[in-house]
Amino acid sequence: MQAIFLVIKQLELTDRIMSSLAEAGIHGATAVESAGMAKSITRMNQNVAMVNLLRGILSGEDESHKSKTIFIIVKDEQVEDVKKAITDVTGDLSKPNAGIMFGIPVSFTEGIS
Repeated sequence: MQAIFLVIKQLELTDRIMSSLAEAGIHGATAVESAGMAKSITRMNQNVAMVNLLRGILSGEDESHKSKTIFIIVKDEQVEDVKKAITDVTGDLSKPNAGIMFGIPVSFTEGIS
């Protein structure tokens, strides 16, 4: 079994990715809000200009720092189906800021049939 992770900044693609996975016979994907390094660095940076600080406070969260992480546990033979279902929606992930996808072997699961 594999855990496949996808991190994307194009939040609007989430529903299309989930639909594409379902059409490929993949079920049980989970999407969670996530934030990358840029958001943490921005929060830690003590030298941020007052204008940037006020802009952040007044406008709320900076959309450019938001992302979604989608993860799915699948059988090894389903990995290629997952990759295709995702890239059919996202396009080439090797392009800058398109996202990242990776898989990790799963040693056990409970609650998955």
